[in-house]
Amino acid sequence: MYIIDDVKSLGYSLGNGGYIGRIEEPVNIASNEAFISVYACPKSVCGFYYIDKRNDHKYAEAEEVVFGPFSEEQFMSLQIKLGLPYVRFE
Repeated sequence: MYIIDDVKSLGYSLGNGGYIGRIEEPVNIASNEAFISVYACPKSVCGFYYIDKRNDHKYAEAEEVVFGPFSEEQFMSLQIKLGLPYVRFE
C-alpha cells in the first residue's frame, strides 16, 4: 500500500519504493495464496474487488488481474466459487 497526493492505493511492489497501481482507496484487505480481496471506495463509490495474485506481475495491466467492483451479494457468490478470502466492509 502506498500514498501519493493524499490518495491511498494498493499496488504491485516493484521494490525500492516503486509501485504499479491496482486499486485506489482500499478500506479493508484480506489475502490468501491465490487472491487478494479488497473492499474499496475509489471516487467515493464503494464496492468489492479481487486481485488474482497468481497472474499479477510487473508487466500486467490492472485490467488483467483486478476484477470488480462487485456488490456484496455478487462478491459472496465469488468467495464460494473461487475461494476468495473473506473481507469485511466498513
